[in-house]
Amino acid sequence: MTTPHRPDIEPLREMLHRALARYLTVRPQGFTLEAGARPRTSLEVRILGYGGARTLYRKRRPHCRSLDGVSSITHQDRRCASCDRKEACVPQVRVDLIADTQPFRLLLSHTSARNFLNYEARLRANRQRLEDLLHTLTVVERGSWGEVRFATKGP
Repeated sequence: MTTPHRPDIEPLREMLHRALARYLTVRPQGFTLEAGARPRTSLEVRILGYGGARTLYRKRRPHCRSLDGVSSITHQDRRCASCDRKEACVPQVRVDLIADTQPFRLLLSHTSARNFLNYEARLRANRQRLEDLLHTLTVVERGSWGEVRFATKGP
């Protein structure tokens, strides 16, 4: 489920993976790019890549996380396949992106993950690549959570 590599954005991918992880937070009111900032209902982004991820939550906070669905980044000795807690993990889609000139990771679950995978499939069917386009991400309030929707940035 990873995207093909483009040589011209490979340096951006390398920087993103080496940088300290900055997670784009999704709330019912919108995206929070930094603590204390006002939520934004939509963002214009460049998507660099995506893949599978998993998070084990305890008391609504991440306890264990894998950014590839294979090994934990929070517990170095833990492998997802042999973990006795894997059934409690939330499967996610990890999206690496640039928003406001800053690299972020966006972890999507449930409806938002499905929206992204359907969006990517439509682009692929039209022979368009995620890396070649600007995208608009919008949060739709769903009560206690925010659903992320994806669209191609217009001309």
